[in-house]
Amino acid sequence: MRYYLANLYLGRVLLALLIDWAALGIAAAATWVALQPPFSPGAFVGATLAVGALSSVLLYYAEAYGLTVLGSGRRTLLSIIAAFGVGAAAVLLANLLLPFPPGATETLAHFAALYAPALVTGRMGFRLLSSRERFAQRVLLIGNSDLSRAIARAVRDRRNLGTEIIGILSDDPDDQGAWIEGYPVIGRVHELEKVLDRVPVDRIVVASKKRDEHFPAAELLRLKLLSWRIDSGVSFYERVTGRMYLRELRPSYLIFNHGFALGRLSMAAKRALDVALSAVALLLVSPVIGLAALAIRLDSPGPAFFGQERVGRGGRSFQVWKLRSMREDAEEETGAVWSQAEDDRVTRVGRFLRKSRLDELPQLWNVLRGEMSLVGPRPERPEFVDMLAERYPYFRARSAVRPGITGWAQIRDGYVNDIAHVEEKLALDFYYLKYRTLTMDLLILWKTLKTVLLMRGH
Repeated sequence: MRYYLANLYLGRVLLALLIDWAALGIAAAATWVALQPPFSPGAFVGATLAVGALSSVLLYYAEAYGLTVLGSGRRTLLSIIAAFGVGAAAVLLANLLLPFPPGATETLAHFAALYAPALVTGRMGFRLLSSRERFAQRVLLIGNSDLSRAIARAVRDRRNLGTEIIGILSDDPDDQGAWIEGYPVIGRVHELEKVLDRVPVDRIVVASKKRDEHFPAAELLRLKLLSWRIDSGVSFYERVTGRMYLRELRPSYLIFNHGFALGRLSMAAKRALDVALSAVALLLVSPVIGLAALAIRLDSPGPAFFGQERVGRGGRSFQVWKLRSMREDAEEETGAVWSQAEDDRVTRVGRFLRKSRLDELPQLWNVLRGEMSLVGPRPERPEFVDMLAERYPYFRARSAVRPGITGWAQIRDGYVNDIAHVEEKLALDFYYLKYRTLTMDLLILWKTLKTVLLMRGH
């Protein structure tokens, strides 16, 4: 559960979910009282819970629990309309295939007429509640460094986290009275306790990196013993962004910090999950793979499947398998290059396969063979690994785990298109290596399913 605890906006998501279910309960109770439908109380409650579960799933896929949407009334309304539209279509289709019992249609219509406005009202109330300053976590940032500026930018760009930097402490005389990344410098580092006496603070984040800057060790220790919440800048940056701050990455951080390892039992459970899910998935999607292979052969000359050498766990090479999405001669002139968003080498069928990520399905066989996992860093080509390892000294550390069909970097930032983009992906990969759990893997698989259904692949 470390991933969930690391997310500063989890409380807002849970509150929004609670409000949504409260709206559901109000609409259901009012419907029962007003109509007295011809169902037993147990059947009515069961149907209500089923509708609630479907509603939560649809709202999730309509981005209603996304960080940006939670802070926007317009986007919230659009997401609710989208979810209700899909839900109404699903109910109509279900009624055509399996007609509802007498009274069910009237009851459902009455319930929907009450649930929609109750849901919108609840979400608007949520926005008013969560936007109040007293509900925000007030952070005091110590130090003016690359790290502190990165934290300031991250918080500024994620205002819906419920976190606000109330000020920065810096010993640089030029900083006094200045603003850094949109936040004021409100004192010097050695004035920490005086600042705390006059400014309300909930959390102190230490991001001081200058050698000539005073580090208030005694004051921080005393505050820690008094139950003040104090974080290192690196760990706070990780929680806010979901990625690691690579510029501060040192061997000691990787060696002595918590995380970066799974117990034997967890590793065995992860492998068992990989085998079970990939075996079942292969059985279920084999007709889809067959139809896609046929479409590929009809669309362009060449084989339906495409094999490519990749670097796996421990630096060992293996052959990864995909449904071919490019021309057969795609790299004859260029050699090994990253694919681009609008790559003209992609075929018509290949474009659909990439959007839906169906081209990745044959890799389930690599998972069964033990060469890959369902979740992990993406396996890179040997040509790229050598180049990237020269630029990023810790790049080869990714090979400590099995590469994955999907992963934290893929769901957060898509696929790599150029070398400049690698640093962002590497920061996400290291975050996954540090915090990975079975719970996090299941969350990544759930979000990947959303990407497939909504056709948001590369």
